[in-house]
Amino acid sequence: MATGPRMSARDLAGPVAIFFGVLLIVVAIALPLYYVGTLKKTPMDLDITSVADSQGQQGVSASDALPAKIFNRCSLDEPRPQVSDAKLTEQQRVLVVDPADANKVTFQAGNSIRIDSYTDGDETVTPPAQGGGNDCMTALLTATRDRITTNRTTAEPQISGGGQSEVQVDAGENSVSLPDRQGLQYRFPFGVDKGKTYTYFDLPSRTTNPLQFVDETEINGVNTYHFTQEVPETDLSTLTDANDQQLAGTSIDQPAGWYGGFEGYRNNERLPASLIQTTTRDLYVDPVSGTIINEREHIKQEFKLNVSDDSPQAMLDYRLTALDVVFSYTQSTQEQLAADAKDLDSPIKLWGRWIPIGAGILGVVLLAAGVWLLLRGPSTPAPASGSPYNPSDPDEQQRTDLIKQYRGGDQGNRPPPAAPFDPDQTRQIPAVRDNRGDGFADHPQDGFAGHNQDGFAEVGDQYPYLDQQSIGQQDQPPVRDPGWTVPQQDPPSDQGPRRDGDEPWRRP
Repeated sequence: MATGPRMSARDLAGPVAIFFGVLLIVVAIALPLYYVGTLKKTPMDLDITSVADSQGQQGVSASDALPAKIFNRCSLDEPRPQVSDAKLTEQQRVLVVDPADANKVTFQAGNSIRIDSYTDGDETVTPPAQGGGNDCMTALLTATRDRITTNRTTAEPQISGGGQSEVQVDAGENSVSLPDRQGLQYRFPFGVDKGKTYTYFDLPSRTTNPLQFVDETEINGVNTYHFTQEVPETDLSTLTDANDQQLAGTSIDQPAGWYGGFEGYRNNERLPASLIQTTTRDLYVDPVSGTIINEREHIKQEFKLNVSDDSPQAMLDYRLTALDVVFSYTQSTQEQLAADAKDLDSPIKLWGRWIPIGAGILGVVLLAAGVWLLLRGPSTPAPASGSPYNPSDPDEQQRTDLIKQYRGGDQGNRPPPAAPFDPDQTRQIPAVRDNRGDGFADHPQDGFAGHNQDGFAEVGDQYPYLDQQSIGQQDQPPVRDPGWTVPQQDPPSDQGPRRDGDEPWRRP
């Protein structure tokens, strides 16, 4: 069955290049829009431990070894309050717990501030890990356990639908519910926008306050966005525990003389004071993964007298330092968090930036090449399927021309087809002439039959190898002498006599 011309490889190259070019461009567009979004979610296996040391403050710290200030609670039983120099360490561990699914995760964070050493008079002492009956100062200054369910994409609290928001502030098992919590905490979402105003939740004060972008800085090879937050003055004595009681240590009630005395007040007149806290927080965030690489936190707690506004100015201005410390992540913590951030950044940069860029460039190149190949036009049609000739081959064309010349240049001038081949060629006996031109010699003794008046050989018993079915058919027309000759002395061979030029024997 005849077929049409096939397309050559060059003809197919253009459409194929256009197809793959468009495919790569679509991939370059789709990867950042669809696939990368699945990577920009809070990891389900998040487990971060951060350690922060107390840092020195100009005009506050007595020495680098003891840079913080703390209220010595042992001085509550002494004539005057005592504020000690101290070295403090803040530790935090954040990990993912249930409930957690494809859309939300729950963070459980343990936070603590530990006293490593402090001054007591002229001595530097190390507090015991757990206080006894007579120990008024222990190593543990504060401790909380926080639980918050957040959206894995926005990192905002997602309390509805089975989420949690609660804080445990004492050694008991009960927790305080915080149903109105808002703002980020512990981490930012993927793809931080420095032009956006984020809010951040401050756990000690249980308040949410805005963050302000400051600048960009590099920490351990990671470019970070620097945000700052000012937490206004908060009266911690107004906060309650799980039993709806005032938080321990957030208020004191001492005689006026213990504070130093005030005009118009007797020294034995008791004056209550509440613990006030202000915080300045600086966060350094990896903008790709939302990981907080460093946190610098200045916490200042002071006791303030609970007096009316018409009290003496000295009483209104009175402040007793309870805690004054600047915490900053240790170098090892920053290095670990930077490494974690890079691990989260790598697949996002790979699938969201480099692969789309490479696919887009290659797609444009293939698309342009395909259009160029199409504009060049098709090549010479290839021969039909099954044809042995290739017209584009000069040798084949020459052979075709020679065949046409041999055939007369026209199909109608072709010589008639040869007769079908008869495997039994003994059915037809050719007549031959001798050199004298009168047929076979009349020499019966030679084993050949005589010839009749028409000049044709008679078939007789001298030819026992002939097909007997053809003998005696008188009504058949005589076989004419084709003019072939053989030597007189040679009988016919199996393959028949030969003609000039050793041409095959042609059957009549």
